[in-house]
Amino acid sequence: MGSQLDLDQGGTFRQTQRIYLGPSLGWMDYYNNNILPVVAGGTTTLLLGTTLVLVNFAGAVTIQLPSAKGSPAGAQAIPGTYLAQPITVVDAGGNAGGGGGTQNITVLPAAGETIDGLASVVITVNYGALVFTPNTPLGGWTLTQ
Repeated sequence: MGSQLDLDQGGTFRQTQRIYLGPSLGWMDYYNNNILPVVAGGTTTLLLGTTLVLVNFAGAVTIQLPSAKGSPAGAQAIPGTYLAQPITVVDAGGNAGGGGGTQNITVLPAAGETIDGLASVVITVNYGALVFTPNTPLGGWTLTQ
């Protein structure tokens, strides 16, 4: 898997779009359609702005979501932390249901956060997909699919 930051060598496509958020916040870069292929086992920690994770690995994979909580100093302190962007995790290789439970995809929230009150969510079905929507004011994630 390539780096999520190195655009020239990583192979990760990170497209931005400028949107206007009113006179208080002004123009901000909104990440859209940012695809991260995961082709190796272990833990992959997502950066803020990743919107689609395609897992194609026949083994245990853990996806660590970024913090969903916006900056406690307010929306202007750290630009972009209040842009609520869903993250979709997909078993693109159709491997999650195989191996007697050893090929599952586990999704973890950031430290101190939950996913609908749970400490983790697991994809156990081949070609399964989950959509996580951030709860920006309170922190944590909500399953929306």
